[in-house]
Amino acid sequence: MLDFNFKKNKMKRVNLIILTCCVIATICVSCTDNVLNLDDPGSPNSATFFETESQLEVGLAGVYESLIYDVGGAGPTFPQVLDHSTDLAFNRGNVAGTAEATQGGLSSTSGLPNNFWNRFYTGIQRANNLLGNMEKAQAVTNPTRYSEIRGEALFLRALFYSYLTELYGDIPFRKEAASSLNDLVIPKTSKAEIVTAILADLEEASGVLPQTASARGRASANAANALIARIALHNGDYTLAASKAQTVMNSGLALYPDYEALFTQDVMQANGNQENILDISFTEGTQVHGLSVRQGSRFGGWCQFVPVQQTVDSYETINGLPIDEDPAFDPANPFDDRDPRLKATIAVPGEVWCEHIIQQHSDSIATWEVIAGVRTNRVMNPNSANPGGLKKTDPISGVEYTTGGANRFTSFTGYFWKKFSDEPALTGEKGLWAGAADHPIYIIRLAEMYITYAEAKIEAGNIDASVLDAINAVRERAYNGSGVAYPAVTTMDQGELRKIVRRERKVELANEGLRLFDIRRWGIAEKVMNGKAIGGPANGFSKIGGDLGLVPDIDEDGYVTYPGAPIEPRKELGDLNYRDLETRVFNPVRDYLWPIPQAEIDATEGVVEQNPNY
Repeated sequence: MLDFNFKKNKMKRVNLIILTCCVIATICVSCTDNVLNLDDPGSPNSATFFETESQLEVGLAGVYESLIYDVGGAGPTFPQVLDHSTDLAFNRGNVAGTAEATQGGLSSTSGLPNNFWNRFYTGIQRANNLLGNMEKAQAVTNPTRYSEIRGEALFLRALFYSYLTELYGDIPFRKEAASSLNDLVIPKTSKAEIVTAILADLEEASGVLPQTASARGRASANAANALIARIALHNGDYTLAASKAQTVMNSGLALYPDYEALFTQDVMQANGNQENILDISFTEGTQVHGLSVRQGSRFGGWCQFVPVQQTVDSYETINGLPIDEDPAFDPANPFDDRDPRLKATIAVPGEVWCEHIIQQHSDSIATWEVIAGVRTNRVMNPNSANPGGLKKTDPISGVEYTTGGANRFTSFTGYFWKKFSDEPALTGEKGLWAGAADHPIYIIRLAEMYITYAEAKIEAGNIDASVLDAINAVRERAYNGSGVAYPAVTTMDQGELRKIVRRERKVELANEGLRLFDIRRWGIAEKVMNGKAIGGPANGFSKIGGDLGLVPDIDEDGYVTYPGAPIEPRKELGDLNYRDLETRVFNPVRDYLWPIPQAEIDATEGVVEQNPNY
């Protein structure tokens, strides 16, 4: 049973954030251009700090803070930034620079790779500073807590390095705090060597951390073992990946029974949510994030981070088949009889979300308001007014409104992410600034371990009933409460299972920050990240599907294409066609790694070398 002791949980989160604020206030020093800074505004001065247990806690809070992509601001959260750099989604307005990634335009001065490099190396330097100086407080610190603090710092440093090696490959690697600027000028270490080192750190951390976290958002033995499983899978050690994933699966955790509810604020903030292994925690009034407003509809949101048609079409039918293989699939009613995770993850046309009915239309800012479950007033979004746009009259309400122009908030794909979008924040019920949210963001959850276990065993050629059990556990949970029996996987064929488990990762973990690493390690990024990103038809599927009978083609890699489909620019008014959002470009000799920031290369006078072909 979940523990909904929100007051107690909130106090723990507040304590963590307040400690972070103390860190920032401890010392402010100037920084060099080198992003591997000797000191930073959130890192205590080792000469005068780390002498008491409370100071160790302050230092540790500063390390945790580096998980927050936009400290003190209204920016998005980093897992979602990563997924919007992939084939899953479209970024209206190039928020965080992800459009440069999807369109093949990343360079050594681009904001996206610079921001991740800076943020995670800041966390590493803070962790090194804590680990290198905490012995001064050992005599006055509770021995158990001392070991846990060390374990948490080791875990977080390994987490940061795991992301950096996946994004950039070989990178500078330090396990000690820098004591001079010369210490920061070090060449790259191979990814393989770094992986070996951080796996050892995670093994140590798993031995000293509590099995489950002492408070939501903190590291645990389960989190350490889960991260080992993830890193091992990403680096082809399938035996270790399966073993550690199984350890977590058998640790007493449990899948939350309701997939859609799993991503609502009440469940995400509950300390008793046994699927949540690690999250990024936020606190109302202290540290919030702007993910909801960036994902939300124009009635409360900015429609910047949105899923694309190819993602929608990746969800199976209730018969457990891709939509192009199921003769029962109706292209005129494409959202009927689909995997329940589709509507749990994505708001689709015709459904009520954020108190309004979602409509696919290219030039209308009006829709129906829903009050107490009843369709009532035809309303328009006053924030979308654009004096320079085209004057229109809503044919139903007779209201004149303005459309067109750069300031019009709309989903160019026709879809919205429900996952991690806080409806109370978007509808103004929370009393925060418009769209601000304080719900946590999952980094690791138990379902990933089930899928990791299955994939590792499949790739190792060690296929047995436990592989099917792991996949089916995730699928069965997805269908809980749907009134439809889940389509169990029964095949033992390696090729078929590979397709199934990759599709499971795509839909189960959509918008959770793992897709970029998956398409890279599978070697399919050059396929799925080249070509057009497609939005839904502007005037609905009944005309497109009914007139043309269009069903996409989905290949063995889950790559969705639309042969023969009418595709037009997204701003065409009144068209009946799929929307052309952007042309994606992926250069296989360059884009499997991000560029090293030019500031880092310049600061080290070329000791840190650029990645190939940038």
